Order: sequence, then C-alpha cells, then structure tokens
Amino acid sequence: MTNVLLVTSNGAGMGHLTRQAAIALSMGDQHQPTVFSLSLGLPLVVELGVPGEYCPSYDRPWIASRNWNSYLRDRLVAIAEETESEAVLFDGVAPYPGLAKAARELRDVAFVWLRRGMWKDTNQRALARGRFFDAVIEPGDLAANDDRGPTSTLDDARRVAPISILEPLGLLARDEARRRLGLPPDVPVALVTLGSGRLGDVAPGRVAVETLLEKTDDWHVAVTRSPVALNEVPVDQADRIVQLRSIYPLATYLSAFDAAVSSAGYNAVHELIPAGVPTLLVANTSTRTDDQPARSASLERQGLAMAVDDGDLEGVAHALGRLLDGRGPLGARAGETLEMMTGASETAAVVAQFGDRFEYRHRAPLEMFDVQVERAKDLVRSVLGEERTERLKQMLGRRPTPVHERTTVEIVDAIGGSTPDRLHLAVVRSVTGDQLRLDQPIEHVLAGASDAYAAVRREIVDRYYDVG
Repeated sequence: MTNVLLVTSNGAGMGHLTRQAAIALSMGDQHQPTVFSLSLGLPLVVELGVPGEYCPSYDRPWIASRNWNSYLRDRLVAIAEETESEAVLFDGVAPYPGLAKAARELRDVAFVWLRRGMWKDTNQRALARGRFFDAVIEPGDLAANDDRGPTSTLDDARRVAPISILEPLGLLARDEARRRLGLPPDVPVALVTLGSGRLGDVAPGRVAVETLLEKTDDWHVAVTRSPVALNEVPVDQADRIVQLRSIYPLATYLSAFDAAVSSAGYNAVHELIPAGVPTLLVANTSTRTDDQPARSASLERQGLAMAVDDGDLEGVAHALGRLLDGRGPLGARAGETLEMMTGASETAAVVAQFGDRFEYRHRAPLEMFDVQVERAKDLVRSVLGEERTERLKQMLGRRPTPVHERTTVEIVDAIGGSTPDRLHLAVVRSVTGDQLRLDQPIEHVLAGASDAYAAVRREIVDRYYDVG
C-alpha cells in the first residue's frame, strides 16, 4: 500500500480539487490518499469519504506575505510526515515556491506534477518550475490534437487518458438524478453552468436562461449557483427555473439533463461530453492559462459539442437555438467517449509505483530561479514605484500583490465571530465550506491525526501568528 498526498492550488473553481478527488476515489483500498488543499471547496471532497486538510491560500490575509511560502512548506512537511506519504501529487498551474521548499526537506518522498495541457502561450515561468519535480503526468484531453500551447512541444510528461470523476462514481439513473435534484420527471430540462463566476462576465448565463425560456414553452432550466440570479430573468417564467446549490459532484447527476450550456473548462468538458449531454460550450476568454477557446473549437470540429466565445452574446442565443433543434445526434456521438475516461485510475497506478521504486536523484533548486525573478521585480519597483508597478501588473492581467501583515489572534476551540480589536483563530478538526468563507482565520487539522501532529501544528501557529 502506498500513502499519497494529493495537493491542490486554490484555483478559480473546483477543477484541480475534483481531479484529485477522482484519483483518490480510484485508489480504492489498495492505497491511502490524503488531500491537502488551498481550495475553499475541500470540505466537499471530505464528504465523499476522502481524508483531507485545508490550508489557507496566499490570498487569505492571515499570514504575512513574505512568510507564506515558508508556512506552506511547514504545513506540507508536517502532514506528509504524519500520513507517512511516499508520494506528493500536485495539481495546479503554478507550483508554489513553498512546495519546492518542502520537496527539499522530504527527499525520500516523490514529488509529481499533474500538469494539464491546452495552455495559452503564457505563464512560461510556471512551466520552468517543473524542473524540481521528479515526474510530470499530463492528463489526456478530448481536444489534445488541437493543442498548440507550450506544453504540447514538451516531452517531459507521462501521458494518461482524460481524468473524469465519472470514472470512479459513474452516472445516476435519469429518474433518480431528477428526483434528488427536485426536477420534474417528464419535461425537458437544460442545465446552465458557467463556472464559479470568479472569472469573466456572467452575461452569457443570463442570455442562455432567457433564450431557453423565451423560445420554448415546456423546457425547464436548472442553473448552478454562481452565474445567474433569479431576478435577472423574466419573473413570470420563474416557475420553470430551478437553482442548484451545493450539488457536488454535479457530474453524477448529468443523466437528468437533455441539454447543457457550460464553460469549456477541462472538468466540464470531460464530464458533460462523456455523459452524452448535448452541450453548448461557452469558452471563457478571461482565463490566464487554460485555452478554452481552442478546446471548445476543437470539440465542435469533432462533432462532440457546439462552441461560442463568452463575448459573443448573440452567438450564445443563436447557437443555443440550433442546439435545441438538433440535440439528439450530438449527444449520441459524445456519449461514445465515456469509455475513454480512465485517467484517474491510470494516474493512481503511476503515482503508487513510487512507493516501491522511488530513489532520490536530483531536483533543480527552484529558490535560485525565484531569486533571479525577485531581483528583477525589485528593479522594476525601484524604477516605477509601488503604484505604477501595480498598475502595470493590472494592465498585463496579473494578480495584484497581496499585502498581508502578521495577524494577532486569540485561539478558540470553535468557529464563531471575531471581535473588532482581535481576531479569533479557530483550530478545528472538521470544517464546512461556509465556515471557511468567514472573515476569520481557521487552522484545520486532519481528522484522526495524532496528538503529536496536533502539537506540531500548534508550533506552526506560534511561528506564523501573534498569539495573544
């Protein structure tokens, strides 16, 4: 049995976390996975029966910015030692320096990057960080033949089939899926799901809902929580709309739908198409790395979906009308891809091999690479100043630099409110997504962990917070 630590970045949605959940569930009883995630969605994976621990991301204001990567290193080293992990699998676009720092201390643990393809021609710095991993795994993509991004020319990755949570969980029967979702059993239902709403405009979702309601008399519309609010569609049609809240993973319910309007992200594509749902893919053009326009265009050429970019609102309405008119053959053709979704179990098998075969050789010193980058940043800031530098980053589509100071906290046993003059730091062994979204620092400790691990975690708290 191999113990594996599955690490994810925060991300803009649930993509990284869901792929890791698929891999964890595919391990069965043969290996022991633990998820360690910076995503607020971590509790949803724990509810699936996968052990997991949450770690605050760098954009949360609890840890001083200059200390966050060291904090991440300490958290990773502690949980890897507690779980006796023999391999760490990271799913994220940009490996953090803190991950490299942990790898330097854990030389008997294999570090593997699960690096999705279909990159835009950007983020070369992130690609260079692959040098400190012991291996790279690239999950397949139904649009891979049209991948022209920077990863397509690399030969450093072990390629596996597409990863979909449909592989370990499968689809519910149509009647059961509709019953659980509260959908009427005998009318056509369209799903509108355009991601988390954190990237890009939500206007395509509104257009899709309005088009479905105005052009049909009997169709109902199921809208996932983020993109569309009920008061932004015709009020007299509200009885034909169902909002889907906290449904995870939605993939298992896809048999309930007769059509879908979705973003063209990796997970959405490798769930909706294999499930045989006739789909209009609305490519999100605001993503920094994921080339959704290229993916959606490829799938349309293959006859697996219809495609339009999110800036073309007239195109959304027109394409949706065409989808409703001829949805049958499209869904049948797409459903043939379900048997191709074996990447989760393939990845689990590849990573598990490191339990017996891993031998440390060499990892590139990522810190040296980052020192050069930081020197260049310092030079730019010295020339332009703080305000102009941040303005330049905004023009280039880069995230603003977070400015967090060391936080003064009082440790409490339960999650609650904070007083105006002092924050309450809750150290807990179970947590919900709603609790993680509170304006309160939370240190989540892996359920069932040893007292020794709890003591180490308290030392980490003392190191990075001012405990009053």
